[in-house]
Amino acid sequence: MIWALALRDLETRYAGTIGGICWAFIHPVAIVVIFYFVFAVGFRAQGPANAPFILWFVCGLIPWLFFNETLQAITKSITSNPHLVKKTVFPTETLPFVHLVSGGGAHAIFLLIFTGLLVFYGVAFRVERLAVVYFFVCSCMLLLGFGWLLAALQVFYRDIGHGLAIILNMWFWITPIVWSPEIMPPNYHNLLFFNPLYYIIEGYRGLLIFDSAAWPSVGATLYFWLVSTLVFMVGSYTFRRLQPEFPDVM
Repeated sequence: MIWALALRDLETRYAGTIGGICWAFIHPVAIVVIFYFVFAVGFRAQGPANAPFILWFVCGLIPWLFFNETLQAITKSITSNPHLVKKTVFPTETLPFVHLVSGGGAHAIFLLIFTGLLVFYGVAFRVERLAVVYFFVCSCMLLLGFGWLLAALQVFYRDIGHGLAIILNMWFWITPIVWSPEIMPPNYHNLLFFNPLYYIIEGYRGLLIFDSAAWPSVGATLYFWLVSTLVFMVGSYTFRRLQPEFPDVM
């Protein structure tokens, strides 16, 4: 059922367009081109010395776009499907999984484009690069926790979705996606440790763009899973607590 609904979500996303599924490729490529010319050409931004800026930047943008777009879709998953929510036999807790699966499809397309960039820049394939799936699982864990929490609250407070867009915009700029952590004053470097998305983004970069795999520290890993587990538990509890009231409010 989740798979069928995810396919329907992808179909309706591009239904009625001339480009169809091609927009799934055009959208990420357009974002990369715009940001590249603004930061690499205009501001002359630089990545680490041993990695081209375009690879470093795109590799950070890939998990961010997956997180950003999927979380916004999950947040509205209940309010945008009142015909399903009002059916008491329908398990509404599966709706966030639907957008997680459809978002994963777009994520895979972006990774495919990025693989072409890796080949173009002569980055050698190594088996350990496949371990990037672990960081994809990390993203899914965080998304489900936040998604269940925000989707449940969105039913009662429709401002959640609008406020989330602002928060995500701020989150984007405080995460080193288009700027390098090296430009921060040393006293503030430790603050990045508390940003769970920094753990995921640096994980993607460490496994995909460097000659040898670079994993986050044990401390960063423990902190990420502590935060993710807490968010997951709070989100799951909140959703299950408010779930019986969804049909009445909708």
